[in-house]
Amino acid sequence: MLLSLAISPTSGRAAAPRWPAAATTGTAILASGDLSLAADAAPAAPAYGSYARFGLFDSQPQTTPATSRVQVQLRATVPAAAAVRLDVRIATGAKWSGWTLDVADGATVTFDRVGQQVQYRLTLLAQAAAPQVQSVTLTALPLRPEDSVRSMQDEPVAPTYHIRATRMGLVGDRTANGHIIQPNDWFVSLPSFRSLSSKGGSEYMARLSYKGKSIVVPVWEVGPWNIHDDYWNVNRERFADLPVGWPQDHAAYYDGYNGGWAEKGRVRFPTAADVGDGAWLALGIAMNDEQKAIDITFLWQGSDPGPNPTPQEPGAKPEPAPPPADTAGVTTVDELSAEFARSEAKWYEFSCGQGGHAFWTYTTTKAASATNNATWQANLPAGQYEVSVFVPLCRNGKADTTGSRYTINHADGSAEVKVNQAANVGKWVSLGTYRFDGSGSIALADLADDSMRSLWFDAARWTAR
Repeated sequence: MLLSLAISPTSGRAAAPRWPAAATTGTAILASGDLSLAADAAPAAPAYGSYARFGLFDSQPQTTPATSRVQVQLRATVPAAAAVRLDVRIATGAKWSGWTLDVADGATVTFDRVGQQVQYRLTLLAQAAAPQVQSVTLTALPLRPEDSVRSMQDEPVAPTYHIRATRMGLVGDRTANGHIIQPNDWFVSLPSFRSLSSKGGSEYMARLSYKGKSIVVPVWEVGPWNIHDDYWNVNRERFADLPVGWPQDHAAYYDGYNGGWAEKGRVRFPTAADVGDGAWLALGIAMNDEQKAIDITFLWQGSDPGPNPTPQEPGAKPEPAPPPADTAGVTTVDELSAEFARSEAKWYEFSCGQGGHAFWTYTTTKAASATNNATWQANLPAGQYEVSVFVPLCRNGKADTTGSRYTINHADGSAEVKVNQAANVGKWVSLGTYRFDGSGSIALADLADDSMRSLWFDAARWTAR
Protein backbone atom coordinates (compact mmCIF):
# COMPACT_ATOMS: atom_id res chain seq x y z
CA MET A 1 0.00 0.00 0.00
CA LEU A 2 1.37 3.41 -0.96
CA LEU A 3 1.08 6.43 1.26
CA SER A 4 0.90 9.73 -0.60
CA LEU A 5 1.69 12.86 1.32
CA ALA A 6 0.35 15.82 -0.59
CA ILE A 7 2.33 18.53 1.11
CA SER A 8 0.64 21.47 -0.54
CA PRO A 9 -1.59 24.43 0.35
CA THR A 10 -4.60 23.68 2.51
CA SER A 11 -7.55 25.99 2.96
CA GLY A 12 -8.32 27.80 6.20
CA ARG A 13 -11.74 29.21 6.97
CA ALA A 14 -11.62 32.36 4.85
CA ALA A 15 -7.88 32.91 4.79
CA ALA A 16 -5.44 32.35 1.97
CA PRO A 17 -4.13 28.78 1.71
CA ARG A 18 -1.01 28.04 3.69
CA TRP A 19 1.90 25.59 3.60
CA PRO A 20 2.96 23.61 6.72
CA ALA A 21 6.50 24.80 7.41
CA ALA A 22 9.21 23.81 9.88
CA ALA A 23 11.37 26.78 8.89
CA THR A 24 11.15 29.42 6.19
CA THR A 25 12.93 32.58 5.14
CA GLY A 26 12.20 34.92 2.25
CA THR A 27 9.06 33.09 1.09
CA ALA A 28 5.40 34.08 0.90
CA ILE A 29 2.07 32.46 0.07
CA LEU A 30 0.23 34.19 -2.74
CA ALA A 31 -3.53 34.70 -2.91
CA SER A 32 -3.61 31.79 -5.37
CA GLY A 33 -2.16 29.51 -2.70
CA ASP A 34 1.16 29.16 -4.52
CA LEU A 35 4.42 29.37 -2.58
CA SER A 36 6.70 32.11 -3.91
CA LEU A 37 9.33 34.64 -2.93
CA ALA A 38 8.46 37.42 -0.52
CA ALA A 39 8.53 40.95 -1.92
CA ASP A 40 11.39 41.81 0.45
CA ALA A 41 13.37 38.58 -0.12
CA ALA A 42 17.10 39.23 0.29
CA PRO A 43 19.81 38.41 -2.25
CA ALA A 44 21.07 34.84 -2.23
CA ALA A 45 24.20 33.77 -0.39
CA PRO A 46 27.26 33.30 -2.66
CA ALA A 47 26.89 29.49 -2.51
CA TYR A 48 23.79 29.80 -4.74
CA GLY A 49 25.36 32.00 -7.39
CA SER A 50 24.28 35.50 -8.34
CA TYR A 51 20.54 35.83 -7.63
CA ALA A 52 18.85 39.04 -6.55
CA ARG A 53 16.24 37.26 -4.43
CA PHE A 54 16.34 34.11 -2.35
CA GLY A 55 13.91 32.04 -0.28
CA LEU A 56 14.20 28.81 1.66
CA PHE A 57 11.28 26.63 2.77
CA ASP A 58 11.62 23.54 4.97
CA SER A 59 8.37 21.56 5.15
CA GLN A 60 7.03 20.05 8.33
CA PRO A 61 8.31 16.46 8.66
CA GLN A 62 5.66 13.96 7.60
CA THR A 63 5.16 10.56 9.24
CA THR A 64 5.10 7.57 6.87
CA PRO A 65 5.10 3.78 7.09
CA ALA A 66 8.61 2.36 7.22
CA THR A 67 10.23 3.07 3.86
CA SER A 68 13.55 3.66 2.15
CA ARG A 69 12.12 4.99 -1.13
CA VAL A 70 10.14 8.16 -1.73
CA GLN A 71 8.56 9.21 -5.01
CA VAL A 72 8.39 12.95 -5.64
CA GLN A 73 6.00 15.14 -7.61
CA LEU A 74 6.65 18.84 -8.01
CA ARG A 75 4.32 21.35 -9.67
CA ALA A 76 5.94 24.72 -10.23
CA THR A 77 6.11 27.63 -12.65
CA VAL A 78 9.67 28.83 -13.15
CA PRO A 79 10.30 32.02 -15.18
CA ALA A 80 13.52 32.79 -17.01
CA ALA A 81 16.46 33.70 -14.74
CA ALA A 82 14.76 31.91 -11.83
CA ALA A 83 15.13 28.49 -10.21
CA VAL A 84 13.37 26.06 -7.88
CA ARG A 85 15.48 23.41 -6.17
CA LEU A 86 13.86 20.52 -4.32
CA ASP A 87 15.78 18.42 -1.80
CA VAL A 88 14.45 15.43 0.18
CA ARG A 89 15.60 13.54 3.28
CA ILE A 90 14.43 10.76 5.60
CA ALA A 91 14.70 10.31 9.36
CA THR A 92 15.64 7.15 11.23
CA GLY A 93 14.72 7.72 14.84
CA ALA A 94 15.93 11.20 15.76
CA LYS A 95 18.60 11.41 13.05
CA TRP A 96 18.17 12.67 9.51
CA SER A 97 19.89 11.34 6.47
CA GLY A 98 21.78 13.80 4.34
CA TRP A 99 19.70 15.73 1.83
CA THR A 100 19.25 14.21 -1.61
CA LEU A 101 19.74 17.27 -3.79
CA ASP A 102 17.96 18.68 -6.84
CA VAL A 103 15.28 16.01 -7.06
CA ALA A 104 13.33 16.16 -10.33
CA ASP A 105 9.57 15.87 -10.72
CA GLY A 106 8.60 12.20 -10.96
CA ALA A 107 11.88 10.91 -9.51
CA THR A 108 12.12 8.18 -6.88
CA VAL A 109 14.68 8.82 -4.16
CA THR A 110 16.31 5.74 -2.63
CA PHE A 111 17.93 6.18 0.78
CA ASP A 112 20.56 4.04 2.50
CA ARG A 113 18.31 3.51 5.50
CA VAL A 114 14.73 2.89 6.50
CA GLY A 115 12.85 5.76 8.10
CA GLN A 116 9.39 6.79 9.16
CA GLN A 117 9.62 10.53 8.59
CA VAL A 118 10.27 12.40 5.35
CA GLN A 119 10.81 16.08 4.66
CA TYR A 120 11.53 18.31 1.71
CA ARG A 121 13.36 21.61 1.29
CA LEU A 122 12.56 24.14 -1.42
CA THR A 123 15.06 26.76 -2.51
CA LEU A 124 13.55 29.60 -4.57
CA LEU A 125 15.85 31.88 -6.56
CA ALA A 126 15.14 34.77 -8.94
CA GLN A 127 16.72 37.69 -10.72
CA ALA A 128 13.39 39.34 -11.57
CA ALA A 129 10.12 37.41 -11.86
CA ALA A 130 9.76 34.91 -9.01
CA PRO A 131 9.01 31.20 -9.36
CA GLN A 132 5.72 29.85 -8.02
CA VAL A 133 5.26 26.39 -6.54
CA GLN A 134 1.78 24.89 -6.67
CA SER A 135 2.46 21.66 -4.74
CA VAL A 136 4.95 19.06 -3.63
CA THR A 137 3.78 15.46 -3.17
CA LEU A 138 5.89 12.79 -1.49
CA THR A 139 4.81 9.15 -1.85
CA ALA A 140 6.37 6.60 0.51
CA LEU A 141 6.90 3.35 -1.41
CA PRO A 142 6.60 -0.01 0.39
CA LEU A 143 9.71 -1.85 1.44
CA ARG A 144 11.07 -4.57 -0.82
CA PRO A 145 13.30 -7.48 0.28
CA GLU A 146 16.30 -5.90 -1.45
CA ASP A 147 15.85 -2.45 0.12
CA SER A 148 18.26 -1.14 2.72
CA VAL A 149 17.20 -1.79 6.29
CA ARG A 150 19.86 0.13 8.13
CA SER A 151 18.63 1.62 11.38
CA MET A 152 20.42 4.02 13.66
CA GLN A 153 20.65 1.34 16.36
CA ASP A 154 23.22 -0.25 14.03
CA GLU A 155 25.08 3.01 13.44
CA PRO A 156 28.87 3.13 13.51
CA VAL A 157 30.81 5.67 15.48
CA ALA A 158 30.68 9.06 13.73
CA PRO A 159 33.86 9.55 11.67
CA THR A 160 36.52 12.06 12.67
CA TYR A 161 39.08 13.53 10.26
CA HIS A 162 42.07 15.85 10.67
CA ILE A 163 41.66 18.86 8.37
CA ARG A 164 42.73 22.46 7.89
CA ALA A 165 40.08 25.00 8.90
CA THR A 166 39.75 28.78 8.81
CA ARG A 167 37.96 31.40 10.88
CA MET A 168 34.72 32.56 9.31
CA GLY A 169 34.62 36.32 9.91
CA LEU A 170 32.26 37.91 7.35
CA VAL A 171 30.05 39.47 10.03
CA GLY A 172 26.80 40.73 8.51
CA ASP A 173 26.84 38.36 5.54
CA ARG A 174 24.04 35.87 4.92
CA THR A 175 24.69 32.13 5.08
CA ALA A 176 23.17 29.49 2.81
CA ASN A 177 20.39 28.78 5.34
CA GLY A 178 19.47 32.46 5.68
CA HIS A 179 21.32 33.22 8.93
CA ILE A 180 22.96 36.64 9.29
CA ILE A 181 26.50 36.14 10.62
CA GLN A 182 27.07 37.67 14.08
CA PRO A 183 30.34 38.83 15.69
CA ASN A 184 30.70 35.79 17.99
CA ASP A 185 28.81 33.20 16.01
CA TRP A 186 28.81 29.51 16.88
CA PHE A 187 28.52 27.40 13.71
CA VAL A 188 30.56 25.78 10.98
CA SER A 189 30.53 25.90 7.20
CA LEU A 190 31.06 22.67 5.25
CA PRO A 191 31.39 22.28 1.46
CA SER A 192 28.06 20.56 0.66
CA PHE A 193 24.34 21.37 0.71
CA ARG A 194 23.71 17.76 1.75
CA SER A 195 24.37 18.59 5.40
CA LEU A 196 23.00 22.12 5.67
CA SER A 197 20.81 22.62 8.75
CA SER A 198 17.70 24.78 8.62
CA LYS A 199 17.92 28.40 9.76
CA GLY A 200 18.58 28.23 13.49
CA GLY A 201 18.40 24.42 13.29
CA SER A 202 20.60 21.63 14.62
CA GLU A 203 19.83 18.67 12.36
CA TYR A 204 23.49 18.44 11.33
CA MET A 205 26.02 18.98 14.10
CA ALA A 206 29.81 18.70 14.02
CA ARG A 207 32.24 18.20 16.87
CA LEU A 208 35.35 20.41 16.55
CA SER A 209 38.42 19.45 18.59
CA TYR A 210 41.70 21.34 19.00
CA LYS A 211 44.50 20.78 21.53
CA GLY A 212 42.30 19.24 24.22
CA LYS A 213 39.28 21.47 23.70
CA SER A 214 36.15 20.11 22.01
CA ILE A 215 32.86 21.80 21.10
CA VAL A 216 29.73 20.90 19.13
CA VAL A 217 28.32 23.35 16.56
CA PRO A 218 25.60 23.29 13.86
CA VAL A 219 26.27 23.39 10.11
CA TRP A 220 24.76 26.66 8.84
CA GLU A 221 26.80 27.52 5.75
CA VAL A 222 28.16 25.90 2.60
CA GLY A 223 31.80 26.38 1.57
CA PRO A 224 34.51 27.58 1.59
CA TRP A 225 36.32 26.22 -1.51
CA ASN A 226 33.67 23.79 -2.74
CA ILE A 227 29.90 23.35 -2.55
CA HIS A 228 29.64 19.75 -3.84
CA ASP A 229 32.29 18.02 -1.74
CA ASP A 230 30.79 16.01 1.13
CA TYR A 231 34.19 14.46 1.77
CA TRP A 232 32.89 12.71 4.92
CA ASN A 233 30.57 10.46 2.87
CA VAL A 234 31.63 7.13 1.39
CA ASN A 235 29.41 7.90 -1.61
CA ARG A 236 30.40 11.51 -2.01
CA GLU A 237 28.57 13.83 -4.39
CA ARG A 238 31.63 14.58 -6.51
CA PHE A 239 35.34 13.65 -6.53
CA ALA A 240 34.58 9.96 -6.00
CA ASP A 241 38.17 9.09 -6.93
CA LEU A 242 39.40 10.71 -3.69
CA PRO A 243 39.43 8.71 -0.45
CA VAL A 244 36.67 9.43 2.03
CA GLY A 245 37.87 11.99 4.57
CA TRP A 246 40.27 13.71 2.17
CA PRO A 247 38.76 17.08 1.11
CA GLN A 248 39.06 18.07 -2.54
CA ASP A 249 40.67 21.42 -1.72
CA HIS A 250 43.33 19.56 0.33
CA ALA A 251 43.98 17.24 -2.60
CA ALA A 252 44.20 20.27 -4.90
CA TYR A 253 46.68 22.06 -2.64
CA TYR A 254 48.86 19.19 -1.45
CA ASP A 255 48.59 16.72 -4.34
CA GLY A 256 47.98 18.98 -7.34
CA TYR A 257 44.57 17.38 -7.88
CA ASN A 258 42.61 19.07 -10.69
CA GLY A 259 45.63 21.24 -11.40
CA GLY A 260 45.33 22.82 -7.95
CA TRP A 261 41.80 24.13 -8.57
CA ALA A 262 38.62 23.75 -6.50
CA GLU A 263 35.09 24.75 -7.53
CA LYS A 264 35.68 28.35 -6.46
CA GLY A 265 39.13 28.83 -7.96
CA ARG A 266 42.77 27.97 -7.45
CA VAL A 267 43.35 26.86 -3.86
CA ARG A 268 45.69 29.39 -2.24
CA PHE A 269 45.44 27.75 1.19
CA PRO A 270 43.68 24.50 2.16
CA THR A 271 40.53 24.75 4.30
CA ALA A 272 37.73 22.19 4.46
CA ALA A 273 35.68 24.06 7.10
CA ASP A 274 34.96 27.67 8.05
CA VAL A 275 34.38 28.14 11.77
CA GLY A 276 32.27 30.94 13.26
CA ASP A 277 34.27 33.46 15.28
CA GLY A 278 32.72 32.52 18.63
CA ALA A 279 33.41 28.83 18.11
CA TRP A 280 36.94 29.65 16.92
CA LEU A 281 37.67 31.45 20.19
CA ALA A 282 36.00 28.68 22.23
CA LEU A 283 38.54 26.25 20.76
CA GLY A 284 41.28 28.41 22.24
CA ILE A 285 42.47 29.78 18.90
CA ALA A 286 43.41 33.45 18.74
CA MET A 287 41.30 35.68 16.50
CA ASN A 288 44.35 36.65 14.46
CA ASP A 289 45.13 33.00 13.72
CA GLU A 290 43.19 32.65 10.47
CA GLN A 291 43.93 28.98 9.84
CA LYS A 292 44.55 25.92 11.99
CA ALA A 293 44.57 22.13 11.73
CA ILE A 294 41.65 20.75 13.73
CA ASP A 295 39.77 17.48 14.11
CA ILE A 296 36.16 17.42 12.95
CA THR A 297 33.55 14.74 13.75
CA PHE A 298 30.40 14.48 11.62
CA LEU A 299 27.82 13.63 14.26
CA TRP A 300 24.90 12.90 11.92
CA GLN A 301 26.99 10.04 10.51
CA GLY A 302 26.85 7.97 13.69
CA SER A 303 27.22 7.96 17.46
CA ASP A 304 29.23 10.69 19.18
CA PRO A 305 32.71 9.39 20.12
CA GLY A 306 33.01 12.15 22.75
CA PRO A 307 35.50 15.00 23.13
CA ASN A 308 38.83 14.89 21.29
CA PRO A 309 38.45 11.57 19.44
CA THR A 310 41.35 10.12 17.50
CA PRO A 311 40.94 11.02 13.82
CA GLN A 312 40.75 8.33 11.16
CA GLU A 313 43.07 8.12 8.22
CA PRO A 314 41.42 9.17 4.94
CA GLY A 315 39.93 6.14 3.25
CA ALA A 316 39.59 4.17 6.50
CA LYS A 317 36.49 2.10 7.14
CA PRO A 318 33.97 3.43 9.67
CA GLU A 319 34.78 2.45 13.22
CA PRO A 320 32.17 -0.07 14.38
CA ALA A 321 29.94 0.86 17.26
CA PRO A 322 30.63 -0.82 20.59
CA PRO A 323 28.38 -3.82 21.18
CA PRO A 324 25.05 -2.70 22.61
CA ALA A 325 24.45 -3.22 26.29
CA ASP A 326 22.50 -6.44 26.69
CA THR A 327 19.02 -6.03 28.04
CA ALA A 328 17.77 -8.42 30.71
CA GLY A 329 17.77 -11.94 29.37
CA VAL A 330 19.51 -11.07 26.08
CA THR A 331 23.16 -11.92 25.35
CA THR A 332 24.59 -10.53 22.11
CA VAL A 333 27.92 -11.54 20.58
CA ASP A 334 29.34 -9.33 17.83
CA GLU A 335 31.73 -10.65 15.19
CA LEU A 336 34.36 -8.14 16.36
CA SER A 337 34.18 -9.24 20.01
CA ALA A 338 36.52 -11.61 21.82
CA GLU A 339 33.71 -14.18 21.96
CA PHE A 340 33.84 -14.61 18.18
CA ALA A 341 36.57 -16.83 16.74
CA ARG A 342 37.34 -17.51 13.09
CA SER A 343 39.74 -19.76 11.25
CA GLU A 344 43.01 -18.58 9.77
CA ALA A 345 41.85 -18.32 6.16
CA LYS A 346 40.98 -15.72 3.53
CA TRP A 347 38.26 -13.40 4.86
CA TYR A 348 36.61 -10.31 3.45
CA GLU A 349 35.13 -7.39 5.38
CA PHE A 350 32.37 -4.92 4.59
CA SER A 351 31.03 -1.76 6.27
CA CYS A 352 27.44 -2.86 6.85
CA GLY A 353 25.19 -4.68 9.28
CA GLN A 354 25.18 -4.53 13.08
CA GLY A 355 27.78 -2.02 14.25
CA GLY A 356 28.59 -1.09 10.65
CA HIS A 357 30.78 -4.16 10.06
CA ALA A 358 30.49 -7.76 8.85
CA PHE A 359 32.80 -10.53 7.63
CA TRP A 360 32.07 -12.60 4.53
CA THR A 361 33.54 -15.37 2.46
CA TYR A 362 32.55 -17.55 -0.50
CA THR A 363 30.53 -20.74 -0.08
CA THR A 364 31.53 -24.13 -1.40
CA THR A 365 29.72 -27.46 -1.82
CA LYS A 366 32.96 -29.46 -1.51
CA ALA A 367 34.06 -30.47 1.98
CA ALA A 368 37.68 -30.67 0.84
CA SER A 369 37.59 -27.03 -0.20
CA ALA A 370 35.96 -25.72 2.99
CA THR A 371 38.46 -23.58 4.91
CA ASN A 372 36.47 -20.76 6.52
CA ASN A 373 34.61 -21.36 9.75
CA ALA A 374 33.69 -19.27 12.77
CA THR A 375 32.10 -19.65 16.21
CA TRP A 376 30.07 -17.33 18.42
CA GLN A 377 30.52 -18.32 22.10
CA ALA A 378 28.25 -17.20 24.98
CA ASN A 379 28.27 -17.73 28.75
CA LEU A 380 24.66 -18.15 29.85
CA PRO A 381 22.74 -18.82 33.07
CA ALA A 382 20.95 -22.15 32.84
CA GLY A 383 17.66 -21.97 30.99
CA GLN A 384 15.83 -21.98 27.68
CA TYR A 385 17.05 -19.52 25.04
CA GLU A 386 15.95 -18.58 21.55
CA VAL A 387 19.03 -18.40 19.32
CA SER A 388 19.11 -15.81 16.52
CA VAL A 389 21.66 -14.58 13.99
CA PHE A 390 21.69 -11.31 12.09
CA VAL A 391 21.99 -11.40 8.29
CA PRO A 392 23.31 -8.01 7.13
CA LEU A 393 22.19 -6.14 4.04
CA CYS A 394 25.49 -5.65 2.22
CA ARG A 395 25.89 -4.65 -1.41
CA ASN A 396 29.22 -6.25 -2.31
CA GLY A 397 28.16 -7.01 -5.88
CA LYS A 398 27.91 -10.76 -5.21
CA ALA A 399 24.86 -12.99 -4.80
CA ASP A 400 24.16 -14.09 -1.21
CA THR A 401 23.93 -17.74 -0.25
CA THR A 402 20.59 -19.51 -0.10
CA GLY A 403 21.93 -22.52 1.79
CA SER A 404 24.02 -21.58 4.83
CA ARG A 405 24.25 -24.18 7.62
CA TYR A 406 24.37 -23.01 11.24
CA THR A 407 25.21 -25.47 14.04
CA ILE A 408 23.83 -24.70 17.50
CA ASN A 409 25.66 -26.37 20.38
CA HIS A 410 23.42 -26.58 23.46
CA ALA A 411 23.01 -28.56 26.67
CA ASP A 412 21.32 -31.51 24.95
CA GLY A 413 23.63 -31.84 21.97
CA SER A 414 23.73 -29.96 18.69
CA ALA A 415 21.36 -29.01 15.90
CA GLU A 416 21.92 -27.87 12.31
CA VAL A 417 19.65 -25.18 10.89
CA LYS A 418 19.76 -24.05 7.28
CA VAL A 419 19.21 -20.35 6.56
CA ASN A 420 18.52 -18.71 3.21
CA GLN A 421 20.60 -15.59 3.82
CA ALA A 422 19.56 -14.08 0.48
CA ALA A 423 15.90 -14.07 1.57
CA ASN A 424 16.61 -12.66 5.04
CA VAL A 425 18.94 -9.69 4.53
CA GLY A 426 18.67 -7.05 7.22
CA LYS A 427 16.86 -9.40 9.60
CA TRP A 428 17.38 -11.32 12.78
CA VAL A 429 16.69 -14.96 11.92
CA SER A 430 15.61 -17.40 14.63
CA LEU A 431 17.48 -20.71 14.75
CA GLY A 432 15.10 -22.16 17.34
CA THR A 433 14.85 -22.42 21.14
CA TYR A 434 17.18 -24.73 23.12
CA ARG A 435 18.26 -25.53 26.67
CA PHE A 436 21.62 -24.18 27.80
CA ASP A 437 23.52 -24.88 31.01
CA GLY A 438 26.37 -22.43 31.51
CA SER A 439 27.50 -21.90 27.96
CA GLY A 440 26.59 -22.32 24.32
CA SER A 441 27.88 -21.65 20.85
CA ILE A 442 26.88 -21.21 17.21
CA ALA A 443 29.14 -22.40 14.41
CA LEU A 444 29.03 -21.47 10.74
CA ALA A 445 31.31 -22.70 7.96
CA ASP A 446 31.63 -22.02 4.25
CA LEU A 447 30.38 -25.52 3.41
CA ALA A 448 26.88 -24.79 2.09
CA ASP A 449 24.23 -25.90 -0.38
CA ASP A 450 25.57 -23.61 -3.10
CA SER A 451 28.93 -22.49 -4.40
CA MET A 452 30.65 -19.10 -4.87
CA ARG A 453 27.91 -17.18 -3.06
CA SER A 454 28.50 -14.61 -0.31
CA LEU A 455 28.25 -16.08 3.20
CA TRP A 456 27.88 -13.42 5.92
CA PHE A 457 29.05 -13.44 9.54
CA ASP A 458 27.52 -10.74 11.76
CA ALA A 459 26.04 -10.64 15.28
CA ALA A 460 24.38 -13.51 17.16
CA ARG A 461 22.18 -13.44 20.26
CA TRP A 462 20.58 -15.64 22.88
CA THR A 463 17.21 -14.50 24.31
CA ALA A 464 15.85 -16.10 27.51
CA ARG A 465 12.43 -17.72 27.03
